[in-house]
Amino acid sequence: MQNPEIKTTCSYCGVGCGIIVTNDSKNGVTVRGDENHPVNRGMLCSKGMNLHYVANDTSDRILYPEMRWSKSHPMERVSWDAAMDRAAAVFSSIIKKHGPDSVGFYISGQCLTEEYYLVNKLVKGFLKTNNIDTNSRLCMSSAVAGYKKTFGEDSVPIAYDDIELADTFLITGANPAWCHPILFRRLEQHKEKNPKVKIIVIDPRRTDTAATADLHLQIVPGSDIILYHALAKCIIERGYTDADFIKNNTENYLAYRALVLSTSLEKASKLCGISVSNIKLAADLIGKAEGFLSLWAMGLNQSAIGVDKNTALLNISLLTGHVGKPGSGPFSLTGQPNAMGGREVGGMANLLAVHKDLGNPVHRQEVADFWGVDSISEKPGFTATEMFEALESGKMKAIWVICTNPLVSLPDSRRVEKALAKAKFVVVQEISHNADTAKHADLLLPAAAWLEKEGTMTNSERRISYLPKGINAPGEALSDVEILLRFAKKMNFNGFNFNNTEEVYKEYCQMTKNTNIDISYLNYNRLKNEGTFQWPVPDYGHPGTPRLFTDKKFYTPSQKAIFNLPTAIENTSEQPTDQFPFILTTGRVRDQWHTMTKTGKVSRLMTHTPSPYLEINPIDAFKKSIKNGDIVMVTSKNGAVRVKAKVTDSIKETVVFLPMHWGKQLENDLNRTNNLTNTLVDPISKEPDFKYTTVSVAKYIKPFQKIAIIGAGAAAFRFIQNYREINTTDEIIVFSNEINPFYNRVLLPEYVTAELSWDKLLKIKDDALGKLNITMKSGVGIDAINTTDKTVVDSQGITHTFDNLILATGSRPFIPENAQLHLPGRFTIRKKEDADRLKNYLDDTKLIPEEQHVVIVGGGLLGLELAAALKHKKVKITIIQRASRLMERQLDRISSKLLAEEVQIRDIQIYFDNEVSTVFETDNENEIEIALKSGRILTANAIVYTIGTIPNIEIAKESGINCGRGVKVNQYLQSSNPDVYAIGEIAEFNNRLFGITSAAEEQADILANYLAGDISSFYKGSVLMNILKLEDINLCSIGEIEIPENDDSYEEIVFADLKQRYYKKCIVKNDLLVGAILMGDKNEFAEFKSMIESKIELSDKRNSLLRGSSNAKPVLGKLVCSCSQVGSGNIEDAIKSGTTNFTELCRSTGAGLGCGSCKTEVKEILSKIK
Repeated sequence: MQNPEIKTTCSYCGVGCGIIVTNDSKNGVTVRGDENHPVNRGMLCSKGMNLHYVANDTSDRILYPEMRWSKSHPMERVSWDAAMDRAAAVFSSIIKKHGPDSVGFYISGQCLTEEYYLVNKLVKGFLKTNNIDTNSRLCMSSAVAGYKKTFGEDSVPIAYDDIELADTFLITGANPAWCHPILFRRLEQHKEKNPKVKIIVIDPRRTDTAATADLHLQIVPGSDIILYHALAKCIIERGYTDADFIKNNTENYLAYRALVLSTSLEKASKLCGISVSNIKLAADLIGKAEGFLSLWAMGLNQSAIGVDKNTALLNISLLTGHVGKPGSGPFSLTGQPNAMGGREVGGMANLLAVHKDLGNPVHRQEVADFWGVDSISEKPGFTATEMFEALESGKMKAIWVICTNPLVSLPDSRRVEKALAKAKFVVVQEISHNADTAKHADLLLPAAAWLEKEGTMTNSERRISYLPKGINAPGEALSDVEILLRFAKKMNFNGFNFNNTEEVYKEYCQMTKNTNIDISYLNYNRLKNEGTFQWPVPDYGHPGTPRLFTDKKFYTPSQKAIFNLPTAIENTSEQPTDQFPFILTTGRVRDQWHTMTKTGKVSRLMTHTPSPYLEINPIDAFKKSIKNGDIVMVTSKNGAVRVKAKVTDSIKETVVFLPMHWGKQLENDLNRTNNLTNTLVDPISKEPDFKYTTVSVAKYIKPFQKIAIIGAGAAAFRFIQNYREINTTDEIIVFSNEINPFYNRVLLPEYVTAELSWDKLLKIKDDALGKLNITMKSGVGIDAINTTDKTVVDSQGITHTFDNLILATGSRPFIPENAQLHLPGRFTIRKKEDADRLKNYLDDTKLIPEEQHVVIVGGGLLGLELAAALKHKKVKITIIQRASRLMERQLDRISSKLLAEEVQIRDIQIYFDNEVSTVFETDNENEIEIALKSGRILTANAIVYTIGTIPNIEIAKESGINCGRGVKVNQYLQSSNPDVYAIGEIAEFNNRLFGITSAAEEQADILANYLAGDISSFYKGSVLMNILKLEDINLCSIGEIEIPENDDSYEEIVFADLKQRYYKKCIVKNDLLVGAILMGDKNEFAEFKSMIESKIELSDKRNSLLRGSSNAKPVLGKLVCSCSQVGSGNIEDAIKSGTTNFTELCRSTGAGLGCGSCKTEVKEILSKIK
């Protein structure tokens, strides 16, 4: 990091929170809220608090330019010069052949202002097309049009400080508790200090925001204008209007008044689903307000009548005179960090820079003159959805995508996919390989991310902040400014001779001179030294402008605000039908942002909502025979989605909700919400109608299948158990070459010594097995698999068909060539027959245990546990270990040494660095002599080989399935043949085998869910955990046990008291606990395994957890607080133990002490139990 500590701005939503970034000891960064920042005052939401994990994790980053010469060629690494040559050559060629409107740029509200300005100048001024649009079109364009129609320009009049000055809030079509948490925290704190503050929420769902409201109006989606008109009617009739303001500062009031007064409250009540009394109550609260703020977001904007919804809401502020004064005003919440900056520089297809109009010839010429070009095209460019329609139809040939992921975020995703596939040339300028759109690139350009470049952003209250560069971009990644400048130079365009980003900003600031957004006296120096500014800043000493229109003069020709009448009062979206009876609305969840290429990398943020779901009302669910957790199919005319149902009364009847974040998973798009969404757009703003798509919902009925399973070990049993809980109809047939299926192999040593009877090893009794409704072929193996015909031939020569085949064949012991197990006294121990043979042999010696001597070859887990079991019966034990230490794969040298000392104390002899040379019988019955490589000869009764295992993959190989050391599988445990799966010891995932029972069971769980229809859970690999069952020795190794050489991202933390046999070694990578060796305290085993498995960042709990002074409890119930990892059960337990004060409850459990986003859920739990 260039500076040890810098001040910057969060890169997520449009709130614009101040962040202090500090360099840490491992060349990464940490973040904290800036207590002196006027926006957040030190607070950060869950996403912002974890931003450093995104910055530090470069595992998914695009590191160098890649290119393919045609759609059929693979991507290959190229130089930046070659990449820019190709981009310039292709764009020039297409423009020459098809005209400038045959190309387009699709950019992002995450772009910094300088980047936005530069690309707009490049495209509109020099490429001579207005085909440049932004993903802000998907969230903000209706608000832009609404402000322009009402105030004359796209000007947000309020300041965040108005939150603390208002006494009445109308939150409509927004869930700021989750989507703009810091502003909502400020509102919560304001209400706590001023209990008379009133909050009205209009939303078809009882969101966390609605749960805090004094009045929740649970509206029928699409009926917003009807409701606003009903409110306006009541406000007028009850005398709450500001007559002076209306008379002197507005126009078109009489037409508006006549329209709203014609509204029937009874009809409005019926259409909106809200009682007349609640409509009147809301009007009273608004009418009596001293300071009235309206806040809205996508619920209004993302609509076929989004502009009319916006103007209808703005009219209420005009009606009551709540504009241009402290504590009052209409406030559009922006979803992206620099959506406002993009709007200022004309970042959309129908806009020009500095709020100039594309349709105004004078404005076009002014912009052209400033940029030094002849003219700007008068033809509006393609908007976001139109651009991809043009690609599909062939009107557009090439597209350049910057910093956005349209394949997940645009409506009707499958159509977008077709459009990208059809495009002649696709450039994707991106930071992450995980972005779905990147996979369609013909030219992939690695861009610098947040903290890796400098520039400015404007937040939702018009506050401009400077973002310094803090760290270097990985690999060859460049800032977006640098990439665009290189392209402009390759195109031989003049006007791009900028030496740095600051020079770009200077030019833009000069362009704003004498406009309503004048920042011509603003520069990097002032922003660096004086802090943030709210535009306009029209002269050098100007401190910025918190509120607009304080003089009641607006930016319209008459300087009066305009009451706008809607083109349509009722919703124009496609209405529900018998085929599609439900209304689907979409949105965000608390800890995710857009398409999860950033927040999705942070494990802590994946715990609250780990997978997509469909919210459905209990009455609707009952009618459809859907239970909570059932897999459901959601279908629209455009496509389908398959997710789990979340049955909740927080959503209105006939309305369903899907979060929008998930894209494809292993080429499966059935979790992608925008498969469903309709392609309707508002006729003015061209913003898509995301919030109203008619769909059908049905419980997923899986087609009948026959599942064949080869193997009857832990993996097969767990699969059958779990699958039968979900599906009772599919046919399952199991083949086991053992007579005894489904037993616990790990306990065979205790069975040998008769500490456990055979019944104790069985995973299931015969009567319970019968209830599982499976065909069990015990003692019947499989000789051949035909994957083409989908048949198997068993060891009796019978052919069986299958739809899905599960290989769970396990492994066999590794036996040295000279072991001669057919001779007396030589054994291995892998299955019941092996254990019985050893057990019977020792019994037949007629020797008492103290006189028996067993030599065990192999000092691994199985060998040591067999040694412990036999030693417990007083049998003399000798261990032959080829390596220089015990459990060399599971332990480090120190723990191995401590273990050896413990073993030897128990009178078990160990020969290290030795091997068995030969074994031969003596003249004495039941006695053998064992010659070691060292020359030593041991006399014993038996030798047992426990050297290791070999996966049984021969039959998979013979059938043509791709194998390495095991059967290679993907995240759904599929082999190279999609109908053949592998689980357990033979499953090789990411070039690793996981030969432990817990891994086999984890794989079985995921496969059972997947075959039952749930694609949301997938395998990520297992954490290897080895617990040694040796009397009075508590020893466990979990995950990684050694640090790779020359990798500074790892840390090794050791606590030891060797005399007391206490040893704890923790391996930490990028603030994640990835491995541990624990000796001496078994109470820590489960907690550490859970920490490693969950991959939750240690964060501020690091010292207490690793040092063993933690009183941390596991998460109980549904996760509520992702910051402190607190579940609903933890909170309920605290309440039941007597903590009924909300503040004390938060303090005692840790919930709500981080970002505070979970406080509403905590309050709900408290209110239910109290």
